[in-house]
Amino acid sequence: MYKIIVVEDDRIIRRGICQTIPWRENGIEVVGEASDGEMALELIEQEQPHLVISDINMPFLNGLDMARQLKEISPQTKFIFLTGYEDFSYAQQAVQLKAFDYLLKPVDSELLLEKVKEALAEWSETFSNEQLLVESRTIRQQKFFKQLMTVGETENDIEKGLAELDVHLDGTYYSAIVVHDGCEGKLQSSLDKEIVLHTLTQFDQDKFQLLSVTDNEWVLLIGHDETVEAVGLATFLLEQLPDVTLAYGRPYTNLFEIGRSFVEAKMALDLRYILGTGKLFSIDEKVTSGEQSAESLKAIDTKLIAQIKQGVPEKVEELLEEFHDAIIDYQSLSLADLKVMTLKYATLLSFEIDRWSKDGASTYSADVYQAVMEMNSLHGMMQIIRELIKQWMEILYQKEESKFKSHVDLAIHYMNEYYSDSNLTLQKLAKMIHVSAPYLSNLFKLEKGFNFGDYLLELRMKKAMELLREERLKTYEISEQVGYSNPQYFSICFKKYTGHTPAEFKKKLNPNVS
Repeated sequence: MYKIIVVEDDRIIRRGICQTIPWRENGIEVVGEASDGEMALELIEQEQPHLVISDINMPFLNGLDMARQLKEISPQTKFIFLTGYEDFSYAQQAVQLKAFDYLLKPVDSELLLEKVKEALAEWSETFSNEQLLVESRTIRQQKFFKQLMTVGETENDIEKGLAELDVHLDGTYYSAIVVHDGCEGKLQSSLDKEIVLHTLTQFDQDKFQLLSVTDNEWVLLIGHDETVEAVGLATFLLEQLPDVTLAYGRPYTNLFEIGRSFVEAKMALDLRYILGTGKLFSIDEKVTSGEQSAESLKAIDTKLIAQIKQGVPEKVEELLEEFHDAIIDYQSLSLADLKVMTLKYATLLSFEIDRWSKDGASTYSADVYQAVMEMNSLHGMMQIIRELIKQWMEILYQKEESKFKSHVDLAIHYMNEYYSDSNLTLQKLAKMIHVSAPYLSNLFKLEKGFNFGDYLLELRMKKAMELLREERLKTYEISEQVGYSNPQYFSICFKKYTGHTPAEFKKKLNPNVS
């Protein structure tokens, strides 16, 4: 199904385009809508739509300026412009921007649908063959490395596989560096081949090859003359790309042993679940004393279970920190092991909370399970256990204020605290409370009857109205305090919400002030 986004500052026109045209019946989905160009750019970068339908005349960032910036963040996206002015200069600029079409308002629904279908057909013809070639090459690479991790390879198999992937390297040593997108949990990685290759332009391009491992992971296969060269290159990459996590395997003297170096790098990469992302790991860090650390973990685990059953939350809290440190020392628990461990303690703690709860309501839910399953870090899992211990402690000591808030209530609590953050987004908020953004968005609508954006706008506008009662504050000062980095955009939003500009609203409150 093709994806489109509608950008129009007139809400009635925008809703009409989104709701009255039978998009889905024609294999098209409206994946988002925006009232101005600035809002649209963030949405376009996230959704990567096939087509954008946009008004030209919009406040703050018009359609033409938006289209120019769109070329940088979503170069394959096509766009159709709408305008209410028969001005040739607009049409001329639209042509220069290679817009698919330029339509005058009011736009006939059938005509717009027909133009959209033509634009999408052109998109398919332009990009499908090229995309198939790229995907075919990527799929072959990913299949090779998947087999390498699951069943292993003989030297002849690796030789054949490398030849089929057109991997040819010269050097005294051969090693692998795995480059992982540090933004865990995204549907689409923000890291691509061109970004990594551009970062490595100062290095000899014949010394390495970059291949795809998964949708958010790449491997750099290197031929080098000094054993430390791979470490230096990996360190440089981390400095230039701070959002990625890297791991490298040991160097080997035979090209066909480079598969072994890759497997070692992948094993080392698992340390990100325990030690965090945005770092550089090696297989040597993964090798520990083993037996002693494992025995220590087992001993603390036994004590933890006993203290939970005995009803001593303070001791459980203390032991949990010891357990956390022991996991870091051991460094050999897989992500699956961490999740099983977290679910075990979450279940035990929830049972104790339910046992002491007056209302008898069950604490453990599918939400807890889902949150744990979506996590990719020891820190986040430990935080869930800490929160359950805190709830248990409050019930045991009969504290008046309950912490059994829904995810939406918790989100609203954070919004009331961080509304002044101009970078506050649904994704950022969801990360704070350890749920997915789509899940939180749906909860807002189901529990409160409004969406995240509407609540944040209302919250900021109400705060702005309160601040406008203080005569000493300037508009730009209020704008910053309520989360808008651009005073002009704040004024536009304020007028849409109240019907008055900030200056008019202030004068209305204080008619005697000139």
